[in-house]
Amino acid sequence: GTDLGDAKPFYGGGQESGRRAGTENVLHIVGLGKACEIVEREMDTCPKHLKAMRDDLQKRLVDALGGADGSGVRVNGPRDDDKRLPNTLNIGIKGLLASITLMELSELLAASAGAACHTPDAATSGGATVSSVLEAMNVPMEYAVGTLRLSVGRHTVERDVERGAALLIDAAKRQNAGAPR
Repeated sequence: GTDLGDAKPFYGGGQESGRRAGTENVLHIVGLGKACEIVEREMDTCPKHLKAMRDDLQKRLVDALGGADGSGVRVNGPRDDDKRLPNTLNIGIKGLLASITLMELSELLAASAGAACHTPDAATSGGATVSSVLEAMNVPMEYAVGTLRLSVGRHTVERDVERGAALLIDAAKRQNAGAPR
């Protein structure tokens, strides 16, 4: 791009510490006010709904992929439910390569591999590298390479959870079927 140096994109008044001419950003101010109204109205019900959807997703994945002893999946993070975000599930699935799964399902499912700060080369390495966050959490490698971070939202319904879980379960079963025994 062109280096404008200290040139201002707009000339005029000194609003917003001299970065922007004109009046204050009224659209954003009104939008923030509306967002605050929504938060106030849904403050009690939304976290309960998010937790219910997250827990349903977790149960579906554990039931389908956990195996008889439950060792096929691992929930990463605090065991104390009060210390978990109500909308986020970080789960490692044994035998799954998260990066491959995300590529396969990219048009059908929005998710991320590993932790929020996973290594940028994980997607190109076939999932062989894991984030330093998962390493610091002592997540065993067989779960770390198959770790997905899944989120639900305030508009998520049971049908969405069912579909997302089915996609992940099918992907894990396909990958496990192709794994050497």
